[in-house]
Amino acid sequence: MNTGGLVQQLYTATEWITRIFTANIVWLFFSLPIVYLSFNLFAVKDPAGLLVNGLTIAIFTPFILFPATTALFGLSRKWMTADSGVPLLRTYWKLYKENYTRSMTGGLLIVPVWIILVIDYIYFEKSGSPLYYLFLAIGIFMFVFTMHFFSNTVHFHLTLLQSLKNSMLLSIGKPVHTIGIAAGVGALFYVSTSVFPLLILLGFGSLTAWVAFYLFSRAV
Repeated sequence: MNTGGLVQQLYTATEWITRIFTANIVWLFFSLPIVYLSFNLFAVKDPAGLLVNGLTIAIFTPFILFPATTALFGLSRKWMTADSGVPLLRTYWKLYKENYTRSMTGGLLIVPVWIILVIDYIYFEKSGSPLYYLFLAIGIFMFVFTMHFFSNTVHFHLTLLQSLKNSMLLSIGKPVHTIGIAAGVGALFYVSTSVFPLLILLGFGSLTAWVAFYLFSRAV
């Protein structure tokens, strides 16, 4: 038995676990208002409160969640290159500042589409209309498109419109990767909400960014 090799594997595994956990904590910290409001949704019972809370999340998302998530995707990109050993906190902050305006502007364009989709989904779901399934499918596609936007932002030097166009073309033209991202993140979401809720704190965001960017890198 190669004891040295086993020790090296354990060290590498520990290093990656620490890296994923730390990046996830940093991402949650930078997204703190959105995290708080999202958890608050479970405490609000009346429809008016849910509406106000939901709209507040939507308003804050382009300015808070989009820049924080873009920086997380940038970190994942570096992990998949020779730069995997970069200082995490300093690199995240650098990526956050560099991409803030670009990701925020993209969020201002993408979030309104999400608002319309969510409203239509809730309406048709409550009315029992089969159109509910259509908007569910569109929502899954829109999620993959949003993931591709984050990946495009940190991977290519394109204009905002080119990034949006490229994200749309990838989502449509690479169905295997689209299904892969949806299935991979869907599995992570299920585990985080139904099996192991602590994963939300330990690495849900980091693992989502890693899965999405890995499949994106295989599609381009």
